[in-house]
Formats: sequence, C-alpha cells, structure tokens
Amino acid sequence: MFSERDDVDSGGPAHYGIHPDAFAEERPDPRPEEAKRMGLSRHTEEGAVLYFASSLDRGKTGHRMMAWILLVTFAAPVVYILLVLL
Repeated sequence: MFSERDDVDSGGPAHYGIHPDAFAEERPDPRPEEAKRMGLSRHTEEGAVLYFASSLDRGKTGHRMMAWILLVTFAAPVVYILLVLL
C-alpha cells in the first residue's frame, strides 16, 4: 500500500509515532490485478473510486445500497445524454 507512493520516505521519521510501513501488511489490497498493473492506487481519483468499490462487501445491506447509489451516480449522465440525443 505505502510502497507505491512516491511522497513517503520509508527511511524518514515516523508520523504520529507510527512508521508508514507499519500497516502495509495488515490491510489486504482489494484492487484487481489490472488496476495494479496500470498503476491505479487509492491516491489517484480513478483508483480511489475503484478501491472503494472493490472494498464493498456483498453480504452487508449498507454496502449493497452504496453499490446501487454508485451505479445510479455513474449511469445517470449516460442515460440522460442518450435521452437527449433521441
């Protein structure tokens, strides 16, 4: 997680008493392999949305509701443009 960032100096002092590499192995990386290969991390705009969507759990009701909200948010402009063009 922190190894892909250029602005974190692993040899530098720790912030708030915690070294940046301390939590790197505790959180699994939910990004698909293609996103990792393209260099999308949670520190980029597109990568942050992908990281968030990948971390949603299908079994939780709140996560399912958020997935539907994301789907409507990203699909609504496309549907609107198609309706205007027709």
